[in-house]
This record gives sequence, structure tokens and C-alpha cells, in this order.
Amino acid sequence: MKKKVLLLIIMLFPLWVNAKDITNKCKISLNNSEISKITDDNHATYVTRNKYTDIKFECEENIKNVYIKYHDHSVKGKILFSNSENIIGQNNYLHELIKLNDNINSFTISYDDDYSIADIYLYSDDDMPYMVQDWQTLEDGKADFMLFTTHADDEQLFFAGLLPTYVNQKKNIQVVYFTRHFNNVLRYHELLDGLWAVGVKYYPVVSDFPDAWATTKEGALLNIEKAGFTIEDLINYEVTQIRKYKPYVVVGHDERGEYSHGQHILNTFILEKAYELAFDDSYDEETKNKYGLWNISKLYLHLYEENSLCLDYDKPLEAFDGKTAYEVSKIGYSYHLSQQYTWFTAWLNGQNNEYTSSKDIKTYSPCKFGLYYTNVEPDTVKEDLFENVIDTKNKKDVNKTDDKQSLNIKTMDKDKKSNKQLYILLGGALLVIIILLICIFLKI
Repeated sequence: MKKKVLLLIIMLFPLWVNAKDITNKCKISLNNSEISKITDDNHATYVTRNKYTDIKFECEENIKNVYIKYHDHSVKGKILFSNSENIIGQNNYLHELIKLNDNINSFTISYDDDYSIADIYLYSDDDMPYMVQDWQTLEDGKADFMLFTTHADDEQLFFAGLLPTYVNQKKNIQVVYFTRHFNNVLRYHELLDGLWAVGVKYYPVVSDFPDAWATTKEGALLNIEKAGFTIEDLINYEVTQIRKYKPYVVVGHDERGEYSHGQHILNTFILEKAYELAFDDSYDEETKNKYGLWNISKLYLHLYEENSLCLDYDKPLEAFDGKTAYEVSKIGYSYHLSQQYTWFTAWLNGQNNEYTSSKDIKTYSPCKFGLYYTNVEPDTVKEDLFENVIDTKNKKDVNKTDDKQSLNIKTMDKDKKSNKQLYILLGGALLVIIILLICIFLKI
């Protein structure tokens, strides 16, 4: 009889410990080689279909969340189920999480145009892995902080520690990229994975200016012009982001391009013009009428020597369970798989991964910034880029956050862990009750 009870426990165990990712348990209307390409958790493999080819999914369990990673761009379409539908692809997110209206076990994806999908994941509930990215679009005029970075990975390297620091302060962060990696689409996936890993939740802005090597500003601009763009296109792009999102604090690259990268130099050269033009009533009627003018509070440049400060990236951050901003950025950089072979890796981590502090980085220190422009009181304490910044949009000190309006990552993780623990306890108690009832019934 004991063997029967043990067998019963084994049979009931799957009901208690329910697998969250149910993708591989579902039937997908593709051939086996195509199914493997969209279920292998690999950005490099993908399936391309024309708009007339739908994909059907049938699962034994209910599906609550669908997570899609497109190959190189999202496509607008619909998830069709039970006389209802969810619109997808309308936000142009390369990584898109779709929360279904109802728990259903079969659906069809139909697209308005030809599409390429790298990966699809199906989840039976909301308790998903952290790296499932539920991106949001920052509302116009709602930015506190804007980073004008150049390439996918610069935000984790020469600005290492910066994003986690201001995620920890619950700032609304908008990251703006000067280039797009048309020659390597995998870097766009790495960009998103890295940002999400360091706590950024607002989808980044990525330009259509191509990535190309140059060692001077003039060389970088020549490459841009060869691609069909003008210097005015560059200026208008950055002015638009400032007017649209209205950040208080803006950060840009070293004027010398860190390691003399021409696109870094050009990016900052453009930024030094754009922040002024964003508040110029005579510049660009279209964006002025659409978004209005905006005068930023501060512009900091990496390694700028005047009005300089050094940020502390080595103190524990509550939002990241005690990890430092430097440690978090190293995690963010680890998602840039295509760049791990470069000299950047040893520069950030140490030749043998021995660096434990941001202060170990001796060249192009990510901690050092200078105040290039300010329309508020000058820095005196020099420990925070938001020193003396006042929220003119809401008439409050932006250094004082409203805990009721935002939850940090640690709190969200705790909530998830608490819910999971509650479910396990309830499931365990239910299992014990069932076993006891069976034992009583069988008179064991």
C-alpha cells in the first residue's frame, strides 16, 4: 500500500510544480526544422514567412503570455482566438510580450506583411523569467534622464554604472542611440537584452544612421553622407528627442571620442548644437509645433575636464539586491555576446576578470564626467548628476521620488518570490490533504 501512495504522489507532483514555459509542449503549424529555429532561444536562427502564412498554436495547458522576438524588425498583426483578437507589433518592439485577454489553449498569429521570427515563448502564467522583456514606451515629455550613446554596448562600457545608478533612483530614463547596426542585426537583440538586464524599462530610440568606423569627426560625417544623410539630419534627430521627451539631465560621450572613435566625436559635436537648438524658437517649425521647445537643466559629457565630478558606482544598490552599479553594468555587457572577443571586455572586467571596482578601470574611466552646460545652480557636492535640478514640469525636487508611484526591481522581485512561495505552500498543503483523504479512504 505504501508503494501505491508513493506512486500517487509521483503522479500528482506535476499538478503541484507546474512548468511555466510550455512552448515545447505545444503543437505549432510549422515543419520540424522551422519549429526548432523559433524555439531554440537563439537570435541567430529565424523563420521567414509571407503575410499569407499564419502560424497556429495548440497547447494542452492554457496560455496567458506570448513572448515574440522578431529577427530584424517587428510586423503589425493579430493574435486570433475564441472570436477575439489581440493587436501585436504596433509598438515596433523587436522583443514583444503579449498578454492574452483570456486564458486560452489555442490561437493563430496572422501578420499584415511578410515577417521573420527568431524566437517564440509561451507561458501559462505571469511568473515568467526576469529576462522576459515587457517594454514600455515613455510618454512625451516624461523623461528625467537622457543618454545619447553611439553604439550598442557603449551604454554598458564607457557609461558603465550610469544607467543602474539612475534606475536605482527611479528616474524615467530614455536611451538614444546615434547609430543602427544594419550589418549585424544580432547587436540590436544584445542592445535590448543588456538594457533590460540593467533595469531600463522604456524602449530605446535607435536611429537609421549606419555604424561605420572612423577616427575623426570629418571621417564619421563623410560615412554618414555616403549613406544619404546630412549633418542637418543628425542635428534634427537629436533636437527631436530632446523636444519630445524633455529630459532634465542629458549625458553624452567624450569630445575626443574615448578611444578616438569618430562617431563618438560626431555624436557629441551634434549634441552640443542640438541642446541649444531644442530651445531655439526659430529652429524647425515641425518639431516646435508638435512637441514645443525645451531647455534642459544640465548637459554632462564623459571625461569633460571642466566642472568635473566622479560618480560612485561601487556602493550597494537597493534596486539590485545589493549589487553595485558597476557589477550590474558588467552583467549588462555580458549580453553583448558578439563583442566579448574585443579589447572592451578586458577593459571593463580586467584581463582575467579580476576587477571588483569601477575604480580599477584606469583609462576612459566611466565614473568621470564634466558639466558642459547648466541652467541651474552649479554643482557643489558633486555626487549626483541631478544636484540642484528642479522638476519644472511638476514643480517638485526631482531628487525626491514618490515611492507610491514606482516600485524598484528588488520590490518587484520580492513580490514575485512571495507569490511563488505562497503558491508552493498552498500547493503543498493541498497535496497533503489529498493524500490524507486517500489514505483515509483506503484505510491505510
